[in-house]
Amino acid sequence: MIMEDQKPNTATFISVLSACSHLASLEEGERVHHYINEIGFKLNLPLSTALVDMYAKCGQLEKSRKVFDSMLEKDVICWNAMISGYGINGYAKSAVEIFQHMEESNVKPNGITFLSLLSACAHAGLVEEGKYLFTKMQNYSVKPNLKHYTCMVDLLGRSGNLEEAEALVLSMPISPDGGVWGALLGACKTYNQVEMGIRIAMCAIDSEPENDGYYIMMANMYSSIGRWEEAENVRRTMKERCSLGKKVGWSVL
Repeated sequence: MIMEDQKPNTATFISVLSACSHLASLEEGERVHHYINEIGFKLNLPLSTALVDMYAKCGQLEKSRKVFDSMLEKDVICWNAMISGYGINGYAKSAVEIFQHMEESNVKPNGITFLSLLSACAHAGLVEEGKYLFTKMQNYSVKPNLKHYTCMVDLLGRSGNLEEAEALVLSMPISPDGGVWGALLGACKTYNQVEMGIRIAMCAIDSEPENDGYYIMMANMYSSIGRWEEAENVRRTMKERCSLGKKVGWSVL
């Protein structure tokens, strides 16, 4: 916490509020906010943004929004904090609504803006909204990176649009990583699409032959349909190629 005998400054307050955010320590965060008000410290853009972020990450969206709405000036970082706050707390539609207000304010969104939105849509199952936002990235000259693609594959996979998810992965202008392959393989497992899963696992292995997670998933899929010999062959290949130990790159939970 802030020492009474120290002269407070913006950087100090932001640092403490950031720690409260990471720890989701609402009580400490509120103490800092009360102290700021008590000493009459003027809220500037970075400090107000830190308060928005702290309250949102502590699940206090009403308080986060109150600080947000009171701000006379908002930059992309502040808008992102509010959008992300709604998203991580499961209010995807509110996140999309805030994004619309952001567009009306003429603040240009960036990659983090769209990543927060796509993640929110994926967890809420807002397929059409997610697809619309992903397409809209090009309007702002924001180039999708692997995290954006992972969110889209996750969104499509969770909703059962496996063929569309596979087509997206195969059309990517950058090489898929473990997050992308893992999201698609996880969806295949969820919807019991074994044949597709095996096909995807083969592509994943070709791209990253030392990631034993792909082999394990593929072997399990073969076993699930009684193809024991193929399953054993996959495990044998895994032992030969993955000599450096387990490489954790994704999850299928």
